[in-house]
Amino acid sequence: MHNVSPHKHTGFTLIEVIIAMSIFAIVSIMAYSGLHSVINSKTHTEGALERLQQLQLTMLTLTGDFQQLASRNGHDALGGTLLKLTTQDSDYISAFTRSGWRNPAKQARSTLQRVAYKLDEDKLIRIYWTHVDRADDDQFVERTLIDNIESLEIRYLDEKNKWQTEWPSADSLAAAPAPTAGAVAGVAPNDLPIAVELTLKMNDWGEIKRLVRVAR
Repeated sequence: MHNVSPHKHTGFTLIEVIIAMSIFAIVSIMAYSGLHSVINSKTHTEGALERLQQLQLTMLTLTGDFQQLASRNGHDALGGTLLKLTTQDSDYISAFTRSGWRNPAKQARSTLQRVAYKLDEDKLIRIYWTHVDRADDDQFVERTLIDNIESLEIRYLDEKNKWQTEWPSADSLAAAPAPTAGAVAGVAPNDLPIAVELTLKMNDWGEIKRLVRVAR
């Protein structure tokens, strides 16, 4: 007759369970840290790409506007003159008439466009009017190009190859001929800069410069 030995019950000891749980906790923390780092990196990359696209569109818009400066004064609703290019309007950094406004829908409008730029807190805003000569009810469109901006500084290169921060410059006003009928006093009929220097100061990315040649 064989002796039957009792079954031996085996299992984890308390120490083994604690060690296993500690290892699992350490691995979980490492996995979470790695996942958190990947998510943060992805968010940062997406934010940087969105910011870059915003900057590229802003510089493309600014460049296109100033390249196409047009020698065409406008008129406001009261018959006053809107200079073809001016920094004298306190509401705007610069206001001007530009050409080359595409019209694929064949709307009843000119290819000339009245444009202005202004800084509202940290936002650079582009404004345009559908007509160079305005009526009382003339509508305008405002669009924020980019935010988190410190300033937009613009310099204008005149015929004497001198940079001017204001336009019309004091030199051009002094040298302008006597006005003819319908002309603006002290402003030459074709008084536009040769080139424009744009300096966009960003709070996060520093200073961006662009030199634009005016297609006169």
